[in-house]
Order: sequence, then structure tokens, then C-alpha cells
Amino acid sequence: MGKPKKDTGTWLMTYADLVTALMAFFVLLYTLTPGVEERAFNSFIEYFQKHTGLLDMNNQSPQSSSNVTRPEQIQEYMEEQASQWQALTDYLKEEQIEDEVEISMTSDGILITLSDSLTFESGSSALLPKAKEILGLVGKTISQPIAEVEVQGHTDNIPINRNSKYESNWYLGAARAVSVVQYLQSKANIEPDQFKASSFGEYRPMATNLTVEGRRTNRRVEIYLRKNNVLSEMIREEIFNQINYN
Repeated sequence: MGKPKKDTGTWLMTYADLVTALMAFFVLLYTLTPGVEERAFNSFIEYFQKHTGLLDMNNQSPQSSSNVTRPEQIQEYMEEQASQWQALTDYLKEEQIEDEVEISMTSDGILITLSDSLTFESGSSALLPKAKEILGLVGKTISQPIAEVEVQGHTDNIPINRNSKYESNWYLGAARAVSVVQYLQSKANIEPDQFKASSFGEYRPMATNLTVEGRRTNRRVEIYLRKNNVLSEMIREEIFNQINYN
């Protein structure tokens, strides 16, 4: 993957502690604030009813104490998410493959970048065993409030071998993206229609294709875990202000 950032993946340790605390704090603060507009309150509560399973769908009245999400429920959910991310980070360290996986924050969620040396043999779209182990851990983190998972396949600009079953780098990138999507979908806890596979072939390089190292960097799979907009609008900005992801 080229030169990794020195602290690649270490933000997850901060994420584990800070997001859990912030999530519980903001939910508790919002639900206990007097004078909250009923429509806004219902919209907030509806998000958790639909996406986390923490509330009974039949309890809609903000006046009823039974429909207010208990802070311990939110904290338990976030702790579970943080624990799953920590398991991925620990695995990468134990296997000494941190240089092959980069995890970063985007404006709408999380981006995981995997090198093709970790995921595929040259010219192949069949996942390697190590890639399946990593994707299995990633898949466990995919549940609501993830709204969409997009996998992008990227290649270098070396033409496809004549004997390959793929006509071009477009096809190879697409086949690799589909392989990753299928494996993630089998492990994740969201609907299949929330997954998307796409290919950019050789046309979105991260580095020069004139060097071996540059071409290796360009051969990659990018996994975008995009969050639900309601959650993003209400608390993401506050979380981003507190965490240094770079």
C-alpha cells in the first residue's frame, strides 16, 4: 500500500473509548432536555427504533417512559461496536500486516483500504485466506446504523494478460469488488440491497504507475462504510471535533 501513515489504525483505540462515551452522552442529553420539539424528538427516537432494535416499534409517544432509550442500552451497543473494531485492530497487529490495511474516517463514515497483495493473486479475483479473515472481522462491524457499503476495485495500468479471463482492468477491478461484497454480505447484519460494487480500473491511481511501488499502491480494494444520515447530522460533527483521525 505504499508508505502507511505512522499511526494508521491507532485511532480505533480512541474511537473505542470516546465514541461510546459521546454517543451515550448526546442521546441522554437530547432525550432529557426539556422543551424538545415533539416532531424532532420522534424523528430522533425513530432512528433507533428502525436501525438498532433498542426500542419497541409500538411505543411512539414521547410522554411514555417505556419508549425512551436507556443510556445503558446505547452504551452497550456502542461498546459492542468498539469491541469489534478493536478486534480488527488487534488482529492486524498480531499478524503484522498493518502496512497492508489502512483505516480512515471520511465525511460520511469509514474507509478501509486493502492492498491486493493481501487480498488477491495477480490477475485473480479469488480472495486469499488472509483476506477472508480480515473481511470476516470487518463484516461483524457492519450493522445499523451503516446505511451503505460500497466496495471499489482499483488496478494499475499494466494491460491484462491475453490468457486472462478478464478482458481489461475494468473487468478485473469489478470482479474483485464483487468478490469482496459477496463475502462481506455473508458476514454482515444489514440487507443485501445496502451493498454496492464498482470498478475504477486503472483510472483512479493513488501513485505513479511508472514504478513498481507505485503500481503496488494503486492495486487496491476500498471499502466505504457509510453511516445513516440522521446519526451523521446529529452527532458526527461533534465526534469529529474531538477525535484526530489523521
